[in-house]
Amino acid sequence: MSNLTKNEAFASGINLGINLYQQKVITAHERGEPVKVGENLFYLESGRERLARVLNEICK
Repeated sequence: MSNLTKNEAFASGINLGINLYQQKVITAHERGEPVKVGENLFYLESGRERLARVLNEICK
């Protein structure tokens, strides 16, 4: 296999891996599920969701 072909295969593999993890994060966000990084759980919010949550807490 030539070096160019190896580099293209490597770049394609990296691109596929990034896309898979990106889809995992998007799906977790849509379901309201955490994303686990190491031992920590993270919940993702859009700016609009964050603003709504802050305003709801202020208005309590």
